[in-house]
Amino acid sequence: MRSIRVLAVASLLLIGLYFVFRAIAAQCNGAACDVYIPVSLLIPIAILLMVAITGVFATAAARGNKVGFTVLLTSTFIGVAEPIVTLLVLRDRPDAFVATATVLELVVPVAALGYSLPLRSRNKLTESRINAGRF
Repeated sequence: MRSIRVLAVASLLLIGLYFVFRAIAAQCNGAACDVYIPVSLLIPIAILLMVAITGVFATAAARGNKVGFTVLLTSTFIGVAEPIVTLLVLRDRPDAFVATATVLELVVPVAALGYSLPLRSRNKLTESRINAGRF
């Protein structure tokens, strides 16, 4: 479960990095802005890949849990396929695309964190009950 949390947090950090980078690039003027072009293309691709990896790992970890598996499989589809569909639909409205794609991509790490954190809490609660009964 720890690897799922690490991947989810990495996805969230990449999304945050994109918005920080976008704010920095908005302040740029002239030829100096050319430096930002390759990075502005790589960060969204890295986000999509990280979201896909997070979704696949979390879904694989949830195989024994029907509800968790269904939620994570659906969220992975939403977080990976839907931004691509959104790009095709909103190609002439980049601001609307960025906002929509961000929300769709946030679904995966949030679902993965939601799946991984309660299991840890339940396990600790069960362990504490078992240990309390022994003494």
